[in-house]
Amino acid sequence: MDQFRIAAIKNDLNVLKDAIARLESNLDALSQLAIEDGKEIPLKRHDGRLTDAGIAAVNAAFDAGASVTDVARQFGITASASSNRRQIWKSR
Repeated sequence: MDQFRIAAIKNDLNVLKDAIARLESNLDALSQLAIEDGKEIPLKRHDGRLTDAGIAAVNAAFDAGASVTDVARQFGITASASSNRRQIWKSR
């Protein structure tokens, strides 16, 4: 392998390390938001809409660098709902 390929692989590894660190931070933040006084706080209402805690958790995910797709998958919401929440998050 030449020097450029080795440097590119090292760069890719650093990008992955940073992404993993953001995801771990995201998970920690979400875990803290989802538990209060030892009880799990619902992030979604019975009609499927996010609760205030769910919105805070989504905002924490965006703060941690999660993408629209990541948030949609993680919270079980549509990509369009996630995109809408991201627009609101960006404007605050």
